[in-house]
Amino acid sequence: GQTTMGKMMKLRDLGSPEVQKLSDAQLHEIIEKGKSPMPPFGTQLKKEQISDLVSYIRELGKKEKK
Repeated sequence: GQTTMGKMMKLRDLGSPEVQKLSDAQLHEIIEKGKSPMPPFGTQLKKEQISDLVSYIRELGKKEKK
């Protein structure tokens, strides 16, 4: 969200409280099915890969708090 493109599209930082308050299931669904402006990745990623991304997003939230 802090990149030039992210700012232009008004995307939230993945470590932000707004993103971190989403449940793992919600994050998984957003990655799998997409949410404007993000396209779906369910056909390109395996469920395990999506779970790994959710874990990574959680780590970004921990770094944000420090």
